[in-house]
Amino acid sequence: MPFSSVLGASSVIRPGVCTSTTRPSVPYEGQLIYETDTDMVAAYNGSAWFYTHSSGLVLISSTTIGSAVSSVTVSGAFSSTYENYRIIVSGGVASGSVNVKLQLGSTTTGYYAFRIYGQYNAATVTGEQTNNGANFYMGFASTNTIFGIMDVSGPNAAKRTTVFGYGAVPALSSLGPQIVGGFEDSATQHTAFTILPDSNQTFTGGTIRVYGYKN
Repeated sequence: MPFSSVLGASSVIRPGVCTSTTRPSVPYEGQLIYETDTDMVAAYNGSAWFYTHSSGLVLISSTTIGSAVSSVTVSGAFSSTYENYRIIVSGGVASGSVNVKLQLGSTTTGYYAFRIYGQYNAATVTGEQTNNGANFYMGFASTNTIFGIMDVSGPNAAKRTTVFGYGAVPALSSLGPQIVGGFEDSATQHTAFTILPDSNQTFTGGTIRVYGYKN
Protein backbone atom coordinates (compact mmCIF):
# COMPACT_ATOMS: atom_id res chain seq x y z
CA MET A 1 0.00 0.00 0.00
CA PRO A 2 1.41 3.46 -0.83
CA PHE A 3 2.80 5.40 2.12
CA SER A 4 0.40 8.27 1.40
CA SER A 5 -2.54 5.89 1.83
CA VAL A 6 -1.21 4.66 5.16
CA LEU A 7 -0.44 8.09 6.58
CA GLY A 8 -3.10 10.15 4.81
CA ALA A 9 -3.02 11.95 1.48
CA SER A 10 -1.86 15.20 3.08
CA SER A 11 1.12 13.62 4.83
CA VAL A 12 4.60 14.47 3.57
CA ILE A 13 7.47 12.06 4.13
CA ARG A 14 10.87 13.73 4.01
CA PRO A 15 13.87 11.40 3.71
CA GLY A 16 16.77 11.63 6.12
CA VAL A 17 20.31 11.90 4.78
CA CYS A 18 22.94 9.23 5.37
CA THR A 19 24.99 6.67 3.42
CA SER A 20 24.35 3.04 2.52
CA THR A 21 26.53 2.01 5.48
CA THR A 22 25.05 4.42 8.05
CA ARG A 23 21.35 3.65 7.68
CA PRO A 24 19.26 3.87 10.88
CA SER A 25 19.89 0.76 13.00
CA VAL A 26 16.27 0.65 14.22
CA PRO A 27 14.19 1.96 11.29
CA TYR A 28 10.43 2.30 11.36
CA GLU A 29 8.13 0.97 8.67
CA GLY A 30 7.82 3.49 5.83
CA GLN A 31 11.04 5.33 6.72
CA LEU A 32 12.81 7.00 3.78
CA ILE A 33 16.50 7.87 3.58
CA TYR A 34 18.60 9.54 0.93
CA GLU A 35 22.01 7.88 0.50
CA THR A 36 24.73 10.32 -0.52
CA ASP A 37 27.11 7.58 -1.73
CA THR A 38 24.57 5.88 -4.03
CA ASP A 39 22.54 9.02 -4.84
CA MET A 40 19.37 7.00 -4.31
CA VAL A 41 16.38 6.97 -1.98
CA ALA A 42 15.85 3.83 0.10
CA ALA A 43 12.67 2.87 1.93
CA TYR A 44 12.11 0.45 4.83
CA ASN A 45 9.12 -1.87 4.36
CA GLY A 46 9.05 -3.24 7.90
CA SER A 47 11.58 -6.02 7.35
CA ALA A 48 14.14 -4.80 4.79
CA TRP A 49 15.44 -1.76 2.92
CA PHE A 50 14.77 -1.38 -0.79
CA TYR A 51 15.59 1.27 -3.34
CA THR A 52 12.84 3.36 -4.90
CA HIS A 53 12.85 4.25 -8.59
CA SER A 54 15.67 6.60 -9.57
CA SER A 55 16.97 8.01 -12.83
CA GLY A 56 19.97 6.32 -14.42
CA LEU A 57 21.60 9.70 -15.09
CA VAL A 58 22.85 11.95 -12.31
CA LEU A 59 23.57 15.63 -12.98
CA ILE A 60 27.11 16.33 -11.81
CA SER A 61 27.61 19.92 -12.94
CA SER A 62 26.12 22.70 -15.05
CA THR A 63 28.48 25.34 -16.44
CA THR A 64 27.35 28.54 -18.17
CA ILE A 65 29.46 29.62 -21.13
CA GLY A 66 30.66 33.23 -20.95
CA SER A 67 30.81 35.90 -23.65
CA ALA A 68 33.10 35.56 -26.69
CA VAL A 69 35.22 32.83 -25.07
CA SER A 70 37.72 30.70 -26.97
CA SER A 71 37.39 27.74 -24.58
CA VAL A 72 35.58 26.56 -21.44
CA THR A 73 37.17 24.16 -18.95
CA VAL A 74 34.97 22.10 -16.62
CA SER A 75 36.97 20.98 -13.58
CA GLY A 76 36.02 18.11 -11.27
CA ALA A 77 33.82 16.52 -13.93
CA PHE A 78 35.18 12.97 -13.68
CA SER A 79 35.89 10.82 -10.63
CA SER A 80 35.87 7.21 -9.49
CA THR A 81 32.18 7.51 -8.56
CA TYR A 82 31.04 6.85 -12.14
CA GLU A 83 32.59 4.85 -14.96
CA ASN A 84 30.55 6.42 -17.77
CA TYR A 85 29.50 10.03 -18.42
CA ARG A 86 27.37 12.09 -20.79
CA ILE A 87 28.33 15.65 -21.73
CA ILE A 88 25.75 17.92 -23.40
CA VAL A 89 26.54 21.36 -24.80
CA SER A 90 23.50 23.38 -25.89
CA GLY A 91 22.14 26.89 -26.33
CA GLY A 92 24.23 29.97 -26.93
CA VAL A 93 25.81 30.97 -30.23
CA ALA A 94 29.16 30.91 -31.99
CA SER A 95 30.80 33.72 -33.91
CA GLY A 96 30.41 31.62 -37.09
CA SER A 97 29.74 28.09 -38.32
CA VAL A 98 32.30 26.02 -36.50
CA ASN A 99 33.12 22.61 -35.03
CA VAL A 100 32.71 22.01 -31.30
CA LYS A 101 35.68 20.09 -29.92
CA LEU A 102 36.43 18.30 -26.65
CA GLN A 103 39.82 17.93 -24.95
CA LEU A 104 40.35 15.63 -21.96
CA GLY A 105 42.30 17.26 -19.14
CA SER A 106 45.56 18.76 -20.39
CA THR A 107 46.17 15.97 -22.91
CA THR A 108 46.72 17.35 -26.43
CA THR A 109 47.98 14.26 -28.28
CA GLY A 110 46.85 10.70 -28.91
CA TYR A 111 43.25 11.30 -30.01
CA TYR A 112 42.05 8.72 -32.54
CA ALA A 113 38.54 8.96 -33.99
CA PHE A 114 36.37 8.80 -37.08
CA ARG A 115 33.36 10.97 -37.84
CA ILE A 116 30.71 11.02 -40.54
CA TYR A 117 28.77 14.19 -41.29
CA GLY A 118 26.44 15.51 -43.95
CA GLN A 119 24.80 18.66 -45.25
CA TYR A 120 21.17 19.75 -45.17
CA ASN A 121 21.31 21.29 -48.64
CA ALA A 122 23.27 18.54 -50.40
CA ALA A 123 23.27 14.75 -50.58
CA THR A 124 26.90 14.69 -49.52
CA VAL A 125 28.26 12.50 -46.76
CA THR A 126 31.82 13.00 -45.63
CA GLY A 127 34.05 10.73 -43.57
CA GLU A 128 37.00 12.15 -41.69
CA GLN A 129 39.61 10.57 -39.43
CA THR A 130 41.57 11.95 -36.52
CA ASN A 131 44.96 10.23 -36.34
CA ASN A 132 46.93 11.16 -33.21
CA GLY A 133 45.06 14.46 -33.00
CA ALA A 134 44.81 17.10 -30.27
CA ASN A 135 41.11 16.62 -29.38
CA PHE A 136 37.79 15.07 -30.41
CA TYR A 137 35.11 16.51 -32.66
CA MET A 138 32.01 16.71 -30.48
CA GLY A 139 29.36 18.74 -32.32
CA PHE A 140 28.65 21.86 -34.32
CA ALA A 141 27.89 25.50 -33.62
CA SER A 142 26.66 28.50 -35.59
CA THR A 143 25.30 31.99 -35.06
CA ASN A 144 22.02 30.25 -34.08
CA THR A 145 23.10 27.69 -31.49
CA ILE A 146 25.76 25.40 -30.05
CA PHE A 147 24.98 21.69 -29.84
CA GLY A 148 26.86 18.49 -29.13
CA ILE A 149 26.44 15.31 -27.10
CA MET A 150 29.24 12.94 -26.17
CA ASP A 151 29.31 9.80 -24.05
CA VAL A 152 32.67 9.27 -22.36
CA SER A 153 33.73 5.90 -20.93
CA GLY A 154 36.44 5.45 -18.32
CA PRO A 155 37.93 8.97 -18.23
CA ASN A 156 39.04 8.63 -14.60
CA ALA A 157 40.46 5.11 -15.00
CA ALA A 158 44.14 4.41 -15.71
CA LYS A 159 43.44 3.21 -19.26
CA ARG A 160 42.31 4.48 -22.65
CA THR A 161 39.23 6.71 -22.64
CA THR A 162 36.62 5.91 -25.31
CA VAL A 163 33.95 8.27 -26.67
CA PHE A 164 30.87 8.30 -28.88
CA GLY A 165 28.99 11.44 -29.79
CA TYR A 166 26.72 13.25 -32.19
CA GLY A 167 25.55 16.74 -33.01
CA ALA A 168 23.75 18.98 -35.47
CA VAL A 169 23.33 22.69 -36.15
CA PRO A 170 20.60 24.74 -37.90
CA ALA A 171 22.81 26.30 -40.57
CA LEU A 172 22.84 25.63 -44.33
CA SER A 173 26.58 25.31 -44.67
CA SER A 174 29.21 22.61 -44.92
CA LEU A 175 28.29 21.57 -41.38
CA GLY A 176 25.36 19.31 -40.59
CA PRO A 177 24.41 16.21 -38.57
CA GLN A 178 27.36 14.09 -37.47
CA ILE A 179 28.32 10.99 -35.52
CA VAL A 180 31.78 10.39 -34.10
CA GLY A 181 33.57 7.68 -32.14
CA GLY A 182 37.09 7.06 -30.96
CA PHE A 183 39.53 6.88 -28.06
CA GLU A 184 42.29 8.83 -26.32
CA ASP A 185 45.44 6.72 -26.23
CA SER A 186 46.86 7.14 -22.73
CA ALA A 187 46.40 5.83 -19.20
CA THR A 188 45.82 9.32 -17.80
CA GLN A 189 43.14 9.56 -15.10
CA HIS A 190 41.27 12.66 -16.25
CA THR A 191 39.19 14.81 -13.89
CA ALA A 192 38.45 17.74 -16.23
CA PHE A 193 37.70 18.52 -19.86
CA THR A 194 37.65 21.57 -22.13
CA ILE A 195 35.12 22.56 -24.80
CA LEU A 196 36.51 24.69 -27.60
CA PRO A 197 35.74 25.82 -31.17
CA ASP A 198 38.14 25.54 -34.09
CA SER A 199 38.96 28.08 -36.81
CA ASN A 200 39.66 30.88 -34.28
CA GLN A 201 35.95 31.28 -33.52
CA THR A 202 34.35 31.99 -30.13
CA PHE A 203 31.32 30.90 -28.10
CA THR A 204 28.82 33.11 -26.29
CA GLY A 205 26.23 31.75 -23.89
CA GLY A 206 24.87 28.25 -23.65
CA THR A 207 25.35 25.56 -21.02
CA ILE A 208 27.65 22.58 -20.55
CA ARG A 209 25.99 19.84 -18.49
CA VAL A 210 27.78 16.75 -17.21
CA TYR A 211 25.88 13.61 -16.17
CA GLY A 212 27.10 10.38 -14.62
CA TYR A 213 25.60 7.03 -15.57
CA LYS A 214 24.75 5.10 -12.41
CA ASN A 215 26.68 1.86 -12.13
